[in-house]
Formats: sequence, structure tokens, C-alpha cells
Amino acid sequence: MNREVENRIERVYDMFESSFLHMKEELILHKKWNIYFRIVIDLWPEKGSRPITPIEFDYKLLSYLSFYTASNHQTKGSAKCKWAWNRINRWFRNEFSYEDLQTIYQKLGCGANMSLGIEFIKSGFNMGILE
Repeated sequence: MNREVENRIERVYDMFESSFLHMKEELILHKKWNIYFRIVIDLWPEKGSRPITPIEFDYKLLSYLSFYTASNHQTKGSAKCKWAWNRINRWFRNEFSYEDLQTIYQKLGCGANMSLGIEFIKSGFNMGILE
């Protein structure tokens, strides 16, 4: 794992109060709510995985947290939604609206489109890329 990814993990520990690394591959953001993502990239169709890059880390954080802000499982006022929404905005130093997060979830949620997600992050979060 490269130093930039290690720095991101340390930042997660500061921002996500109960976060921890589980079995060296899963970054648990909230244990009670089972919010996590793998910090490796699975290789398909080959077996195995490779270390995650810093931009992929940011993509996964956005992609997986967006589920808790915009999926049909949460309402805008729910504790999970508010928690995830706050963390996304703090992490990316942005002010995504609820509608923005719905679009992000629809296009990128739960790892749906990494190449588009990376393009979106590199653009400085140009919402036009997702429409």
C-alpha cells in the first residue's frame, strides 16, 4: 500500500470516529451500520487483487457512502443519511446537495462505474459529467 493511501486511511480514522481496518482489506467506516469498502481492487477475470490507488480510494469512499444518502433504504432525514452526507461533504471539502448525492448514487453508487467516478473526481465534481 502506498503512503498516500495510508494517509487517507489515517484521515478516515480521524473523521470516522469508530473506523478501523479489518483483515487488512476492509476499511470499516461504521461498524454498527456495517458501512465499509475494500481497500483493494479485485482483478477480473483473473483471481486475486491489487493495492488501491489514492484516486480509487476516494472513488470508493464516495461510491459506497452515497448508498446511505440516496438509496431507497434511507430517507433524507435519517441518521444514516445525515451521517454519510456530512462525511462526504467533509471528506471532499464540498457542499453536495441531496439531489447531487442522488445523482452520484444513481451513476456511481456501490462501485457501479469506477472510470466515470474517477473522471468526476478529477473534474472537481462537475455534476455535468454525471448527467
